[in-house]
Amino acid sequence: MTKLNSDICEFIGAFIGDGYLTNCKPHQYTVGITGDKLLDKEYICNYLSPLIKRSFDFTNPRIYYRNDENSILLRINSKKLSAFLIDLGFHKGPKSHDVTIPKEIFSKPHLMNHTIRGIFDTDGCVFFDKRNTYKKPYPRITLQSASIELIKQLEKYLSKHFKIYVSKSNRDGYRNCIEIYGNEQLIKFLKLIGFSNKRHLNKVMPS
Repeated sequence: MTKLNSDICEFIGAFIGDGYLTNCKPHQYTVGITGDKLLDKEYICNYLSPLIKRSFDFTNPRIYYRNDENSILLRINSKKLSAFLIDLGFHKGPKSHDVTIPKEIFSKPHLMNHTIRGIFDTDGCVFFDKRNTYKKPYPRITLQSASIELIKQLEKYLSKHFKIYVSKSNRDGYRNCIEIYGNEQLIKFLKLIGFSNKRHLNKVMPS
C-alpha cells in the first residue's frame, strides 16, 4: 500500500470532507471531490489537484463544473487510487453518515494534523461573530458532519489541544457539530493545523 505522508493525508482529509467513491460504469472507478464553483476554485484547481498528481503520479485529475449546482468537481478515474482508499476502510457509495478517519492515521499526530486540515478545508467554516456581546469580532472555526463517529474522533483528538464545543444528535445528523472559538485558539489552530484553502485563509489572514 502507498505509504502515508502529510500530502496524502491532506488529500484523505479532503476526501472525508467532500469526496465520494464510485464505479458507476463497468471497469471505471472514480474518486471525486466537490466544492463551490467560486469560493473553492483556486483551492481545488491550484492546490488540491497538483497535490494529488504529485502524490499519485499514475493519476490524471480533471476539473468539471456544474452550473446548475454552482459547483466544481475534481474527478480522478483510477482503479488503483480507489483500491488505496478502500484498503484504508472507505467504501463505495454514500458515506456521509459513517465516514471516519482511518485508524492508520488516528494514532499519528503529524498525519492527523494534515488530515484535519483537509477536512476543514473542504467541509469546515470560519466566521467572525459580530454580535454586541463581543468587543470585537469573535472568531469561530466550525465543522458539521452527518457522521457522529467522525465528530467523536475529532473531539478526542482536538480536545487535547483546544477548548472545544461539541454537539451530537442521533436524530438529525447535521446537528453534529464541533467548534473551536476565540482569538488565542484561532492562532493556535493556524500553527498546529492550518488551512490550505484561501477561502478560509483570507478570512483570518486578510491581505
